[in-house]
Amino acid sequence: MKKRSYEENVYHWLKRKGLAAKYDHAGIYCIKIDDTIVYIGKSMNMLKRVAQHYAAIKGQKERKYRILAEA
Repeated sequence: MKKRSYEENVYHWLKRKGLAAKYDHAGIYCIKIDDTIVYIGKSMNMLKRVAQHYAAIKGQKERKYRILAEA
């Protein structure tokens, strides 16, 4: 059995929270910190993209995610 990544675990957690019906499709999204939009993006699957951003912010592997985590 293949071990799921942290990103996949976050995706499935969001689905269990009932967010799939609203966000499991293509769309445009933003990341807000303290009511300020700091990022605007588009995705073929917004729920998966949110999971990717969340995992990256927690892991802080890229510079942009380290900056977002510090904000």
